[in-house]
Amino acid sequence: MLFWAVQKQNQTPPPETSQPVIEKVLDEITISPVASFDGNAIWYFNAEGRLFRVNLDGSGISEFPLPQLDENRLRRILWPKTGSDFIAVTGSGGNEIKSFYDSVLKNYLKLPENIQSLDWLPDSKRVVYIWKSSDNVSQQLVMADGDGSGYTPVKDVFWPDLIVKAGPDGKTVLMYRATVPGETNKIYDINLDTGVIKTTLEAGKNTGAVWLPLGSKFIFAQRSVTAFPKLFLYDFITRQATDLDLSTNLDKITFDKDGKYLYAAVPKPDNSSDNFIRVDLATFQKETYFEPTESVHGVNLLMLGSQLYFVNSQDQKLYTISK
Repeated sequence: MLFWAVQKQNQTPPPETSQPVIEKVLDEITISPVASFDGNAIWYFNAEGRLFRVNLDGSGISEFPLPQLDENRLRRILWPKTGSDFIAVTGSGGNEIKSFYDSVLKNYLKLPENIQSLDWLPDSKRVVYIWKSSDNVSQQLVMADGDGSGYTPVKDVFWPDLIVKAGPDGKTVLMYRATVPGETNKIYDINLDTGVIKTTLEAGKNTGAVWLPLGSKFIFAQRSVTAFPKLFLYDFITRQATDLDLSTNLDKITFDKDGKYLYAAVPKPDNSSDNFIRVDLATFQKETYFEPTESVHGVNLLMLGSQLYFVNSQDQKLYTISK
């Protein structure tokens, strides 16, 4: 059995060093790294679609045998909050195939092509997704088990290109279109119990959203005049959005386990490299966490204890910032 948990990330902090440095953890392509259950290791896939576990210092690499994925290139893994199942997304070009890995049966089950955007619910057993009808006329928001069984329609929706993001309360889901049809791209929220849809954000070309690990807040990205979108924090309690004064993509951010701090790889104005920034999400104070002296472009960030890990998109290998 394999177990990971994005929220359980406690470990003994590494000793202080005089100058922070970037250290390579893995010398191979690293896809969708995620923290182990105890926070003492990282699970990841390589370019061949093989699953490995590695200690935080890069030692002790071990492979977890899996059946062969028959499809094209592995794009990413959709990890649940906990547990041993996952969903692999493969394909090339506009062709995207989703396969559920059953850790009990130890096999992959290809999910129906009708399933568009999907996300794990926090119980790590069920998913929520957009179901596109075969006639391309109607679509629904649906809840189901990870393997597609237990199909439960929630609500008819307007667009098949809606992206869904399940909240930590298990009943609130954000929805927004993958395409931006005009000057605005609204973000909606829907209650899975009642099926009631509300407009969360009316204005702006909103291109993505990421929930904080706990509570009722999320980060959203909005197109701006700069090369990268601006990031905002939205609070469902106050129904207020706060400008975080950051311009970066959502695949370049992460949080500590409590969601108190946001860590972001922020491209420099000439995009020659990223600076790593930390934001206190209570006070909105921003500070430079690390400024590389070399060219680095970080994605898939992970904060484990006091150690920040990331994949450098220039070579797709895993690195850490040792402080």
